[in-house]
Amino acid sequence: MRGGILLSKVVDIHAHVGSSAALYVGGSIQVVTSRMEKHGITHSVVSPIPGFEDPYGIESVNKMNQQVAEIQKANARIFPLVLGVAEARHGERAAVSETAYALGEQAMGGLMFHNDFAGVEIYAPVMEAILHEVMHYSHARVIQMHTAQHSMLEPPFGLWIMAKKFPDITFLCGHPMMSMVQLENMAAIVKDCHNIYVDTCCTWTHDHAIETFAEKVGSVDQIMFGSDNPYWHEAFCMDKLLVEQAGLSQEEKEKIFYKNFERVFGEVK
Repeated sequence: MRGGILLSKVVDIHAHVGSSAALYVGGSIQVVTSRMEKHGITHSVVSPIPGFEDPYGIESVNKMNQQVAEIQKANARIFPLVLGVAEARHGERAAVSETAYALGEQAMGGLMFHNDFAGVEIYAPVMEAILHEVMHYSHARVIQMHTAQHSMLEPPFGLWIMAKKFPDITFLCGHPMMSMVQLENMAAIVKDCHNIYVDTCCTWTHDHAIETFAEKVGSVDQIMFGSDNPYWHEAFCMDKLLVEQAGLSQEEKEKIFYKNFERVFGEVK
């Protein structure tokens, strides 16, 4: 029992494994699962941590994708979906090859991008080439894109451009409510693009952001719980608490915590 509601499932659509060379955070999958167990998170969508060390370029990326794919194969019940990476900065030919390896040979469920770490804007031609390759894999038309209002490389409108160009891809937007300005932008974009779903991570403050987003969009149907595990102290999962304490009905909270995920991706057990 948390926040006054009893939950049989909690699906976190935003978790990373690996160590970041940029932010010095992360670690093994045990770091992720220990936080899940402590905070009643039953399932997670896992991807490589943004900024992971890749000293050998394509070889490093393929190795990371292989490791994350193997994590899911060993823990398929709690990780119903895993996302790989393709590095746009490696150039079109290499990035398309990385995409084919992740989604084809490793059978991963989609790709994750954090373009501030990649150094390439969301809507760059190389990104379009990657998504055209994604379209060849009907089981893996899922793209997680992080956005930030202050960013020149991953602004909300960049996600809007790509979602409109690729209507058959499901987009998961990471940390869409870090500021009220970003929230306003993302709410308008989500209303226009029914293939975009936002998560709840990095909301940080008790400013009723989740309720405000739902009110502006008209429902919670395009919101899914995401925590950005392991980017928070193990003792306190702020983003989960914000959903639990939000001024929403129990049914709306259940939609955010797992029902919206199941509607889009299938039931988790």
